[in-house]
Amino acid sequence: MAQDNLPNSGREALPALSVVVPVRNEAGNIGPLVAEIAAALQGRAFEIVYVNDGSTDTTEQELRGLMAERPYLRQIRHEESCGQSAAVRTGVALAHAPVVVTLDGDGQNDPVYSRARCRAGGRRAAGRTHCRPAGRPQSDGI
Repeated sequence: MAQDNLPNSGREALPALSVVVPVRNEAGNIGPLVAEIAAALQGRAFEIVYVNDGSTDTTEQELRGLMAERPYLRQIRHEESCGQSAAVRTGVALAHAPVVVTLDGDGQNDPVYSRARCRAGGRRAAGRTHCRPAGRPQSDGI
């Protein structure tokens, strides 16, 4: 069963965009990616939903530390690893926004590119738009 660790459950406004990031044993990659996503979405109402898929390293502790200062950051935790597809499914199901973007937790997707790709359109299902980036762009011009 997934556990939702939402420190700011009294939030007044729902986000317009949810970024779902499935991770397993990604300690060290968490902080930089959170900063990258937040910078790319500055000025927008968003949330970042990390799905910790049974990590055995310090991923959970890093997320908890970051969540203390970032009301837009949430952690959903699988007690044991269920796999990336299950983690994505959990994150999308528990996201609060009508538009959901998924990113890999190792930083191989560029959050700026994801925003542009989502603006171009995504797949609608269950009342939500799902946007999945293909990867980092090949040039800085995109």
